[in-house]
Amino acid sequence: MKKIARKISMLLVVALLAVSMVACTSDEIALIEAMSKTSEISSYEGNSKIQLSFKGQGFSEKTQKVFDFLASYVDGFTFEANQKYSSNDEKTKATLAMDGNVDMQGLSVKYKYWTDMDFTTENPSLIQIVELPPAITQPMFTFANTGTKKYITIDYGSVLSAENNGGISLNPENLAKNSVELQEMLLDFVKTTAKDFDPGMVAVTKKGSAVTDKGEKVTEYELKLDDAAAKKLLHAFINDVILQEDTIEFGKKYMEAAINMYDFPEEEKQEALDEINKGLDEFASQLPAYRDSVTQVFESIKDVKFFGDKGLVAKYYINNDGFLVGGKSSIDIKIKMADFAALLGDNFDEKDKNGVLYLTIDAESSVYNINKEVSIELPEITEENSFDVLKGFMPILSGIGSAPGIGEEDYTYDIPALSDGINVVMNGKVVYFPDVKPENVNGRVLVPIRTISEEMGAEVTYNDATKQVLIAKDDTEILLTIGSQEAYVNGEKIMLDVPAMIIEGRTMVPLRFISESMNATVEWDGEAQIVYIFY
Repeated sequence: MKKIARKISMLLVVALLAVSMVACTSDEIALIEAMSKTSEISSYEGNSKIQLSFKGQGFSEKTQKVFDFLASYVDGFTFEANQKYSSNDEKTKATLAMDGNVDMQGLSVKYKYWTDMDFTTENPSLIQIVELPPAITQPMFTFANTGTKKYITIDYGSVLSAENNGGISLNPENLAKNSVELQEMLLDFVKTTAKDFDPGMVAVTKKGSAVTDKGEKVTEYELKLDDAAAKKLLHAFINDVILQEDTIEFGKKYMEAAINMYDFPEEEKQEALDEINKGLDEFASQLPAYRDSVTQVFESIKDVKFFGDKGLVAKYYINNDGFLVGGKSSIDIKIKMADFAALLGDNFDEKDKNGVLYLTIDAESSVYNINKEVSIELPEITEENSFDVLKGFMPILSGIGSAPGIGEEDYTYDIPALSDGINVVMNGKVVYFPDVKPENVNGRVLVPIRTISEEMGAEVTYNDATKQVLIAKDDTEILLTIGSQEAYVNGEKIMLDVPAMIIEGRTMVPLRFISESMNATVEWDGEAQIVYIFY
């Protein structure tokens, strides 16, 4: 019993996020109706943001170190996204673009993401494209023994045929249409169930009129739960919705519809359905016992608080067309370890009895330009500027050469050796400095001018009389003077943070300035002491 209680206790808050929308007053039904209209959206633009705060205090020294370490990553974590989406009405052709940044440990990582799907042609296509800073992607390229690439892709086009799916023929166009039908089937079940679901409480209330940050007039609804209400709602949802015969029957119909999406022999379909139905029937026969167990678990945790004083508060905005166009939510989690003493039994460490965990999750989102023209520009993908995960890693991970396009011979790769101190990785290869190594001078990495210039295909000339260095590549000329912060790029004066200088008899120049002046991308991994250059 304690084992079950512990599992459900730890999952309580997470599970609540998935089900807290299900309650059945007229206001709650209106919110569910708005969510169900998502399937009617063929284009939109949107923004979203998630912020986390986390800390643990009052624990034993050993445990406190663990939570301090977690806090260094989680506390202050921020995820931001801007989305654009456009599809045809049948959802068989769609494009998604997303960009934003992730902040963690004081570092900001910008990303871009695209999905392009077209299931309307004889040769269906589906590709995902990701653009991340080289400092993050370079380990993957090094492992795959390829030069630095700008994009990472997952191209599913080659695996949409029957020969690559165990003989199962996929009709992508029908697959897309059936997926929409399955979604509608699920939403219909949710709406029907919600009308009959009575947890004995009001979770969602209509607050009145409001205006979004885009100037759109909307109706505001609010979901508000404290700790006791959250447990009551979740308990009712599990016992009165999940653990019911009607839900089991819906599960059978849903799985049958899902299996029918695939084109394989009827005999095999029926065999799969029989196995699924048998398992669900066995589960259904134990429903009364499961409901009793759930009730016992919630009884055992009635005095264990998961939420802080603010609990869960979420606001949702529905426009005049009935679409859910935004929301703001905050979840205040506060867990006192002393409350878990009875639940954990012998696993509870008395040294941690005064420990308290705090976690706050703040989120907001907005959707606009629904079903209006949305322009999305996809990047041009070539073998030279992209690395495809399926093509690149299958030879390494499988090693058996059984997939189409993969040879029988062993795949080998070399991991470049890094030296002590600062390393420079250019287009996936470590730059070797034979004598003087890169130096960090006042926060700027300086490197021997001749080595780095020749690696980038530039010519270097040095005027001993004027102490000037001229670097030329294509139509770019860079002029530096030893000891001077003045530099010139094609005649335009640039002021440097750190000037070129002589170190151990070698002319050293600011690496980022030189590289970016020659139209290269530069990323600095301070922890690993690696400069990544892509051009």
